[in-house]
Amino acid sequence: MYSGTFLSALAALSAVASAGKTQTVTNWGDNPSKLPGVLVYTPDKLAATPAVILGLHPCGGTGQMYQQMTPLNSYADKLGFVVMYPTSNSQQGMNCWDCHTQKSLTHDGGGDSQGLAAMVRWALKTYSGDESKVFVVGGSSGAMESNVLAATYPDLFKGAASYSGVPAACWAGSPISTPMSSDLSCPMGQKASTYSAQKWADLAHGCDPGYNGTYPKMMVVHGTADTAVTINNLKAQLDQWSTVLGVSFSKNVTNDPITNWKRIVYGDGTKLIGFEVQGGGHIPAFQGDATMKFFGLM
Repeated sequence: MYSGTFLSALAALSAVASAGKTQTVTNWGDNPSKLPGVLVYTPDKLAATPAVILGLHPCGGTGQMYQQMTPLNSYADKLGFVVMYPTSNSQQGMNCWDCHTQKSLTHDGGGDSQGLAAMVRWALKTYSGDESKVFVVGGSSGAMESNVLAATYPDLFKGAASYSGVPAACWAGSPISTPMSSDLSCPMGQKASTYSAQKWADLAHGCDPGYNGTYPKMMVVHGTADTAVTINNLKAQLDQWSTVLGVSFSKNVTNDPITNWKRIVYGDGTKLIGFEVQGGGHIPAFQGDATMKFFGLM
């Protein structure tokens, strides 16, 4: 998807712009789906008990690509948190995250979600991280896996930001969770058009059926012109998490945080917000300030 020369150039630019250190880690602990590794970025001025953010790449991507695709490192430099950029394996093809198997859709089930959760626990231990400030963000397949992690490890993650994703367990029953799947009823919106809010909530609860605690706060972003993952998946995610979190729609705010973006507020806006991007395509531009403020880091 991206050439090695292009990524090397981006990495060089990032090294100039960022003041911290990026290292590759492969021995973080549980790794049942054999994820190849994770890039860990630590700023020069790391907080005493830093937040930890997991950044998940889209299909066709890598941790290195997502590091260059978002401004997370620059926010880490300002705010002193740790950022982790894992890379999926290629067993599914297209380097997508596993959002469909029972293993990944189950707490400690032996899929990608278990390995990703273990990465975060490693970072919390290694950097004396703040367990109340653990977040995941992702684009496309990474956004889908962010929803999965919010449902499978609600005890670990305190918030998630989904840029062009689908609800947790939306891909359940499909042979693979990639654009090459023979069953695209999830991303193309057939499930979004037919499942009730309670059905979506039941699917999320089923990812960790023994859990009775608090679920992560959720930020959901989607473009109205997205042809890869249709816009009705925005409502489906909001339906799922508003039911799980027990909050109701309260208001819309136009041109927020930028022109052509509409903020969709549930409750007081601290647990669940959506952003509908008028005319926006797949994976709208990452809004760093809005994301960090929602997480409570700014």
